[in-house]
Amino acid sequence: MELSNHALLLHLVLAALLHPTVVVAFDDATSGRSKGFSLRLVPSPGWNSTIHVDDDGFVHLNKPVEHAPNVLRPHMPHKERYNIITTVGTGHGRRTYTLAMEMTQSLTWMQCVPIQNPFQQVPPPFDPTASPSFHPLAPTNHLCSPPGGSVCRFRSNPMFLGVTSGSGVLGHETMSFAASGHGAAPAVEPAVVIGCAHTSERFRSHGVLAGILALGKTYPSLIWLLGRGGLHRFSYCLFFPQGNRHGFLRFGSDIPVDTRHMKSTRLLYPEASAYYVNLAGISFGRTRLGGNLAEVFRRRKLADGSWHSGCVLDAGMFWGGTFMIRPAYDILERALAEHGRRLGVPRVPRHNFGLCFRATRAILLHWPTVTLHFESEQDLVLTPNKLFVLQDQDMCLTVTPNPQITVIGPATQVGTRFVYDLAAGRVYFAPENCNADTGV
Repeated sequence: MELSNHALLLHLVLAALLHPTVVVAFDDATSGRSKGFSLRLVPSPGWNSTIHVDDDGFVHLNKPVEHAPNVLRPHMPHKERYNIITTVGTGHGRRTYTLAMEMTQSLTWMQCVPIQNPFQQVPPPFDPTASPSFHPLAPTNHLCSPPGGSVCRFRSNPMFLGVTSGSGVLGHETMSFAASGHGAAPAVEPAVVIGCAHTSERFRSHGVLAGILALGKTYPSLIWLLGRGGLHRFSYCLFFPQGNRHGFLRFGSDIPVDTRHMKSTRLLYPEASAYYVNLAGISFGRTRLGGNLAEVFRRRKLADGSWHSGCVLDAGMFWGGTFMIRPAYDILERALAEHGRRLGVPRVPRHNFGLCFRATRAILLHWPTVTLHFESEQDLVLTPNKLFVLQDQDMCLTVTPNPQITVIGPATQVGTRFVYDLAAGRVYFAPENCNADTGV
């Protein structure tokens, strides 16, 4: 399944730990594992060079250096991510590794020596031979791919074709989440399965990133391992970056909301790493769109054994918003295009976008919301600033058609608190001023 290379990118990024002595530590975490902790969510420094957010609440693409008279080629922030920067290790071995958050996979991996065709990162790649706490997995372990041989090898299995993958050897490493506050003890997570990648493909390190930290819901992801000690929830509240402010990725009791007052929907397919939900329909304004969308969005197994369709929540996806399976996208696009026609807004062709209008801010004030209906009418309302990006007087839809799957990505999650509870098998969500849960 090939995802658009033109999609805007907003990956969440986590800093993980690996320590050349015994313990790997997240020093920016707060509180102990038995209660909860939080990691800082920091926009990339280059973010402001590609987009900005005006007082109207819309993302505005900064003007490109040059473009053809009739074709807008926006400066796409495909290199910009959210980062979580944490201090790693203790003593003289103290280092920081920054990993891209991945919500559709469950195996954490990072670049390790020796390396074929290394990508640039800061600090230098992890050397497992220098860490007494790193122990290779037995070659008979069921995670080995292929099984057998003299060492336990792995090759990551990305959900989407054309997306980053890594291969190398698997091992156990010790992780600790250093607590802040007087008398707080660090929480140690021993025997975390980590892939030491000696080769990788299509990984954009931006000169810093060392690999990915997996938050998929199955073994051996970080949240699965934390769940053994009772820490089975994580949460984020995404915001459009402004200035030097950062957000938080929160775990356990550090999540600042009572989920009893939030909407929720089931997490489907417990055997899958990705966070599948049951998307039953779409409304534009007060009109429920037709076309038996519940069936269109339903995940099903084809005769050849492959899976088709389904809807995934993914905050680590490309920033561009949402990928929608083609039949549903076509229905949504027709409804939006017809509304623009009735308003007298000209439709204009734009590079990298399927639907764009020549519009003014006054028009945006009269643009209806789009509502995603999950099962039992648990609704996620998308205001126009979550669906469109602007440049000058042009507004372009960030939803992109996809031939096989629907992914509700970061841009459409902005301004909403999400809480994933693996023990309950549910994801909770509610509107929130996410800027209020930020720091400097």
